Amino acid sequence: MTSYVILLRAIGPITHKIMSMAQWRDAVAAAGYDAPQTYVATGNMIVGSDKGIVEVTANMNAVVRGLGLGPGNVAVVRKAAALRRLVKANPLPEAAAERPSELTVYFFAGARPDFSWLDSYKGPERVHIEGTHLFVDYVGRASLSPRLPGLIEKRAGTVTARNWNTVRGLAERAAGRG
Repeated sequence: MTSYVILLRAIGPITHKIMSMAQWRDAVAAAGYDAPQTYVATGNMIVGSDKGIVEVTANMNAVVRGLGLGPGNVAVVRKAAALRRLVKANPLPEAAAERPSELTVYFFAGARPDFSWLDSYKGPERVHIEGTHLFVDYVGRASLSPRLPGLIEKRAGTVTARNWNTVRGLAERAAGRG
């Protein structure tokens, strides 16, 4: 059985009124997934399954639609092992150690995000591409960087982001499941 980490895009106070994390766990269990476990209330879940990643992604999107969320609430699925590799790679260790809530990892729904535009981006943030993931050290709160988050989605594709604390926590929890 493979452990998967599911990251829902666009989850927050408004969506919590439509779908609670408990409802999501119950629906995922009813869909046949092993031991669904949410992590913080921002659309993170760890599950076990013998299904492949494409099928898990399709199933998670169907579950979310069935619970009343819209097409903007996309499930981005990664194998737990992939998350552990990202944590191990830790391309911005200083930011991870000193400002973990300001270091953000972007997870793209598409298989091949377009990062070519980053060559000409001249922002105060430090960026690093790790495979199909984008690490951004905001060197301050992300809310103080009004341009970059919008540019990332506009130019690289549908995405959801998690700060380093969340990524590390998900990887640790998923590792405990095997």
